[in-house]
Amino acid sequence: MFILKIVTDFSSAHSLRDYPGDCANMHGHNWKVEVLVSSKELDESGMVIDFREIKQQTKKVISKLDHRYLNEVKPFDKVNPTAENLAKYLYEEIDKNITNDKVIVYKVIVWENSRYSASYQK
Repeated sequence: MFILKIVTDFSSAHSLRDYPGDCANMHGHNWKVEVLVSSKELDESGMVIDFREIKQQTKKVISKLDHRYLNEVKPFDKVNPTAENLAKYLYEEIDKNITNDKVIVYKVIVWENSRYSASYQK
């Protein structure tokens, strides 16, 4: 199995619903996002997929979240905008955008700071 990874970031604010602490208040993060894709085979160029393609499709999804209050952005207007839910959302949306049928999103890791992250993979 071949696995590629890109790293990008965005900034946004959120407040956690039903949280018994300070994070129930609106606060912001400079999120770091790692997107890993995988394939069992290489294309005729000897690549899984161009890194630029992964980055471009990731940026499309992230642009909906960047410099926004996540609690007002679908689906987070109903779904609690936790790091865990954000990782799952990014995984599913980026996976929809990767149109190469031999490549799947393997895992998405979302870092809310340098010490805390959440990941999602199927």
